Amino acid sequence: MPRTLITIHLPSHRRATLKIERDTAEAAQVYDAQIAAYLAFLRSEGEKAGFGIDADERDWGPVFSIAETDHDGKKAAHDWLDTQPDFWNWIPSA
Repeated sequence: MPRTLITIHLPSHRRATLKIERDTAEAAQVYDAQIAAYLAFLRSEGEKAGFGIDADERDWGPVFSIAETDHDGKKAAHDWLDTQPDFWNWIPSA
């Protein structure tokens, strides 16, 4: 199991992601239909890089949190996550 765990907080992630698309009903439908596949993508890519990806229903502000006691490890996870496409740049073309 990877030592560093990145947890995506789904309510905050959904709000932030939909805000990019001006909270349209169409964007909400696409998000809801594709979020599981996006998380699977992040899990697959994270595993290759040595990071675990989880998701939860915590609704407390940040889009994600990183469980890592070592500062360098936490920074590496954050830097890796910054290199991944966001939901709208990842989404498969329809």
